[in-house]
Amino acid sequence: MYNVIICEDEDIIRKGLLFSFDFQSLNLKVAADFDNPVSCLEYLKNNSVDIVITDIKMPLMSGLEMISRIEDKKKYEFIILSGHSDFEYAKKAISYGVTEYLVKPLDHQLLEVSLKKAINNLNDKNLLNNTKYQIKDLSTVYKDLHIEDSLFQSIITFIKDNYMHKIVLNDVANELNYSISSIKNKLKEHDLTFNTTLNRYRIYKAIQFMNLNDLPIYKIAKMVGYSDYKYFCAKFKNYTGYSVTELVQKNQ
Repeated sequence: MYNVIICEDEDIIRKGLLFSFDFQSLNLKVAADFDNPVSCLEYLKNNSVDIVITDIKMPLMSGLEMISRIEDKKKYEFIILSGHSDFEYAKKAISYGVTEYLVKPLDHQLLEVSLKKAINNLNDKNLLNNTKYQIKDLSTVYKDLHIEDSLFQSIITFIKDNYMHKIVLNDVANELNYSISSIKNKLKEHDLTFNTTLNRYRIYKAIQFMNLNDLPIYKIAKMVGYSDYKYFCAKFKNYTGYSVTELVQKNQ
């Protein structure tokens, strides 16, 4: 369960979030709420927090100034609430690595989508930080999974649902009702091919399975869609920089 704190000076909005939004259904706990950023900063120094939901315009300092004063910003996921769809605010928020910028009046469905995105980001961070198999720059294996692009995300969703099977580019095109050239061009916009994207995700899943259980590597290879163990080993080294044997020996 991840801990959430809310920093919002308007009581009606803060209490509305506390009592009308079901954080628990997302396996989230609201650990504390504040009506000013100074108290929020003090709390962050001594308590475990994962997600910070904060207003921008508040007494004493703005929400963005509060974020700027947090030393290890990468530890947290930030969701900004603002009464204005202001490009300069949004641009500054993005520069701080904010997960989402939501405009008031707050739409609870959009908040739910934003929180799910934050949870996914935290899960990925935890995989990197807590993995038994520490791999330098592991993020390159799955760095494209969160690109904001509807067609690209549809392609990724298809891969996530079918990576364990034998799939080819034509399968994606048929499923999404796009031409093969459209799928190719969309991936090309992100310097990718279908095979590269599929292999990245398969290796990402293989590393997850390696950390979650002690199954033989050849079984994990089959679980993530590789019928040829030697081919799996070649792709594993290609995307991680380690051979499977080197990685296992390194972490024994």
